[in-house]
Amino acid sequence: MQDEASTFKEVLLRRLSSRLGALVTCALMGCGTPESTDGATPPASQRAGLDTLINVTLNKPATASVSQDPFRPEYAVDGNLTSDDSRWCPGIYNPTRLLDIDLQGTFDLVRMELYTGYRDIRPIKSYELFYDDGTGWKPLPGANQANNTSIAVSTTFTQTVTAKKVRFSCTDTLADNCRLKELWIFGAPHEGQTNIPPVVNAGPDQSLTLPTTSVSLTGSATDADGVVSSLLWTQVSGPTATLASTTTATLSVAGLSVGTSVFRLTATDDAGASSFDEVSVTVAPVPDVLSNVALNKPAFAGTASASYPASLAVDGSLTTRWESPYSFMTHNYLDVDLQGMHEVSSAELHMSISATTSYAMPAFELQAWDGGCWKTIPGTAVEGNPLSNTLASFTFTAPVLTDKVRVVCKDKPYCRVRELKLMGRPSAITPTAPTTCAAGQQTVVRNLRYDYALFLPQQYNDDRTTRWPLIIALHGIGGGTLTTDRTAVLASPEGLARQFSSASFRAAMKAIVISPNQRMPFTNSGNGWFSNADVLALLNDAKRDYRVDLDRVYLTGLSGGANNGFEMAISATHEFAAFVPIALTSNPTTLANACNLKPLPIWAFHGGNDTPSRSTSVKTWLDSQCGAGPSAMRDVTVYPNAGHGGDTWDTAYATLALYDWLLQQRISQRP
Repeated sequence: MQDEASTFKEVLLRRLSSRLGALVTCALMGCGTPESTDGATPPASQRAGLDTLINVTLNKPATASVSQDPFRPEYAVDGNLTSDDSRWCPGIYNPTRLLDIDLQGTFDLVRMELYTGYRDIRPIKSYELFYDDGTGWKPLPGANQANNTSIAVSTTFTQTVTAKKVRFSCTDTLADNCRLKELWIFGAPHEGQTNIPPVVNAGPDQSLTLPTTSVSLTGSATDADGVVSSLLWTQVSGPTATLASTTTATLSVAGLSVGTSVFRLTATDDAGASSFDEVSVTVAPVPDVLSNVALNKPAFAGTASASYPASLAVDGSLTTRWESPYSFMTHNYLDVDLQGMHEVSSAELHMSISATTSYAMPAFELQAWDGGCWKTIPGTAVEGNPLSNTLASFTFTAPVLTDKVRVVCKDKPYCRVRELKLMGRPSAITPTAPTTCAAGQQTVVRNLRYDYALFLPQQYNDDRTTRWPLIIALHGIGGGTLTTDRTAVLASPEGLARQFSSASFRAAMKAIVISPNQRMPFTNSGNGWFSNADVLALLNDAKRDYRVDLDRVYLTGLSGGANNGFEMAISATHEFAAFVPIALTSNPTTLANACNLKPLPIWAFHGGNDTPSRSTSVKTWLDSQCGAGPSAMRDVTVYPNAGHGGDTWDTAYATLALYDWLLQQRISQRP
């Protein structure tokens, strides 16, 4: 490469003998300024002789204001014009894009050769060059361009300058990536310059992985004002290795072991000056062998047959299985707790009751816990799987970092998994980035108890530690929340779900809200009466599926949903921090253990044209019939002109003061 540059240099210098030759040269090479001798300082070649001109930037220390990895600044002065990877790039949208070169001496600079772009396209259109003679940066005369169109530019400076450093500034538009292959500047040592030590490059740092224990290191050295008379490789630090060919440019290293070893290349010139550069070799241990990280880990299923519990899906045996009870509900799930963060690379899902029976699951997917919700692992969602295909194998597009994995079975009536194998390795990395759950909006979630409308607060993803209050909101007997096909929330759902059409309400809500839909899938049939056991099971699902503050779980319902709510609040008072019934239609005081409600904070709402005595009589009864002292139930809020409809429950749910009160209630603060 040096010979090629010298030939190019000699051709250009011969053309400097006449002004016409200079103009022709500039036209051919795309220079910005014609060469001239009128009034210009004689070039260094006239003072020191043509043969003394050298590339003073070659392998000199280079630094940059910013660099786009892996295109480092030293690649712009390494003499390599052939490799597309050997260039400096600062990246786009960086307002300051400077490359500084320390000449490691004082030189009279005559001309430059600039090679830019990517292969034969995308030259740097606009640039400036500066020099520093020890008193600060100054423009390099005649070196700047504003409309360059060539990837190779040769420019003889309009004035010879004496410099210790050179700076290249890319002034292209910020959306362009300045691609600088080589900046060669030719000159001669300044008169009176002392001997310049060699410039040494020991080569790039190396990384190995056992069982590889040997490597070759290739360095180089140049001397600006003489020749390199000797080279010597030595080991500076790290596990001891065996060295061979220590006095040549290429060092052979053998017997490396785990750790980082540093090797030094020292060069000495013909005047006795020496300098060195160091290179490191890092040896990593044999990679961990991937193993089945799900084997014998804790497993939990949404529902499981007593004879086929979830644990049998991770016991290492293909003759046992997890099996769900017969059910017409879809989206059952099997969770595996990996008991720590793991990198999971692939999975095997063995289905049916044996490898040869046609009871495989037609629709399923794998999900990973994201720190705040479950996310489908790309490439694992399967629809239309043949019943005879009992093995599904997945190699993930990238390792999944997680501590829990879930199999979602979308089928009815049975889900059968003989074994879930997850191939991976433990990870010391703990994710800290924000989670990516669907927050600040109401979405649809499929669940084996009840499909539901879900709202996560707008700030839910901001961190991975905050736990949020949870509100379970039940619609009435004739109401609903989701469309028939379960792909969307109804345009006008009944109950609390309706309020999320308001952007201001969404911004104000600081709780997770789950609004179950009591309607059979695909028909929206059913009488709307919620099963208390299924709602409580749905609550347990939510605690597994979101970051729920277990001390602040709340229940609300309207009409028939309020009736169900009273029944649940009586039987599972310990699960809820407060209860909000709206437009009650039953008499819960006749239920067994109704006095369990006395310490539970309750705020009831009723329409004046409905039957407000239903709610007010509950408070009177709790205050007088369940022991000494008043109950924790508040006075009932009655809307005088409202009836048994939206004018009552929509008004109540739109009252922000309700949530100010509700979210202050805690299970731990109850007597």
